[in-house]
Amino acid sequence: MNQQTDKAILVVSFGTSYEASRKATIEKIEQDIRNAFQDHRIYRAWTSKFIISILKKRDNYTVPTVKEALEQMITDGIENNIMKEEVLSYKESFDKIAFGTPLLADSKDESQAINAVTTEFSDLKETEALVFMGHGTTHQVNTGNFLQPNQKLLKPGTYSFDLNINNLTYEFEFNVSEDENNGDVENKIARLINRSNIGLNCEVKTDSLENKGLVITSDATGISGIHSTIFSIKSDNSELINTLGMDRVSSYPYNAIFSVNGSEQYSPSNEFMLNKTFSVKLKETTDEPVTLSLNTDDNSIADSIDELISGYNGLVKITESDNNKIFEGNDRLKLEFSRIASKYRTTLNNNGLKVEDDGSVSVDRQTVIESAHNGTIDNIFNELNNFKSALMKKAEDISTNPMNYVNNKIVAYKNPKYAFNDPYNLSAYSGMMFNDYC
Repeated sequence: MNQQTDKAILVVSFGTSYEASRKATIEKIEQDIRNAFQDHRIYRAWTSKFIISILKKRDNYTVPTVKEALEQMITDGIENNIMKEEVLSYKESFDKIAFGTPLLADSKDESQAINAVTTEFSDLKETEALVFMGHGTTHQVNTGNFLQPNQKLLKPGTYSFDLNINNLTYEFEFNVSEDENNGDVENKIARLINRSNIGLNCEVKTDSLENKGLVITSDATGISGIHSTIFSIKSDNSELINTLGMDRVSSYPYNAIFSVNGSEQYSPSNEFMLNKTFSVKLKETTDEPVTLSLNTDDNSIADSIDELISGYNGLVKITESDNNKIFEGNDRLKLEFSRIASKYRTTLNNNGLKVEDDGSVSVDRQTVIESAHNGTIDNIFNELNNFKSALMKKAEDISTNPMNYVNNKIVAYKNPKYAFNDPYNLSAYSGMMFNDYC
């Protein structure tokens, strides 16, 4: 770093927790800038406080935020600064400010990047998709003022604030007594928000000076429409807001940015539908593109068929139970199941589903897996659907006329007291729910 100049360039990155990625991307770009502007001091800052925190705890590796880097530049006597965005809030501290251009500044830059990527990965198969992860979705975080917990900054009285989320506004009201300090009030507000179950998590966190502050995080991620936030907090009582500072957004929500086969896409969630068919969940950013391919999960298909057949065999087993043989309709039910199985015996047997003499069905998993592997699994599914439809029709018959399968008899008598157009119950089974004529 050139220590003899008052000119500087602040290189701002999102950040990465992977050392190899940092050295291959961020540090390489910083070095290129350093080589191109040898008469400037080069400073680094990252915008992701989450990644900064991970590196500090895990590797004891410190990276400044934009604010910390700017304050260090002021301390170092920098007068000319090249940067964008947050530096504007420090414009009074510098004699001159110039703005750099991002890598993807316009549509021409994007086209060049897409062409480079599609050329590099031009050998993709039709069943494969190339997904680039720009960054995942983020939650909104509001961070309040960190206060001395034992102090009493709010006067005793009743306070309220409005919290808007998902186009709904919730009013929270609480009292502050004479003996309650800042810590008590912050804990009370955290409990109010958490117990409301409106999609927010509120914590009271402690900083390095043992001060405490409210940190409110949204369960949802990403943004939709024209709103840049997921929730907002307002109050007619300026003392409450100015003291606690819980209306201040410290981390704005962002949509996931990724590209599929060169086409840039956005999603308010890390889970999205690809081609309206497949559900894809983005777990983390990677140094290399991720290739998605579709393969038949043979064992899962066999498991699904096993589950369906097990349900049917369970019904057959019920009819075999000695406890149910006392019912007159048990044999009838068993016979009807057996007839359905016999009707589909040949086609089921030809597709790895063997119908036994007692009407139960066994699954030849190897035959099912081979069918899934060689592309003939549709034959099994077609026969299963026909078999299942026949069973469902029988189940509907049983639910409509359950008394055909039990010993009890019901007789409907005419009501002798009153004259009705239809003096009989609409159903002989309505007496099971309503009885007034007897």
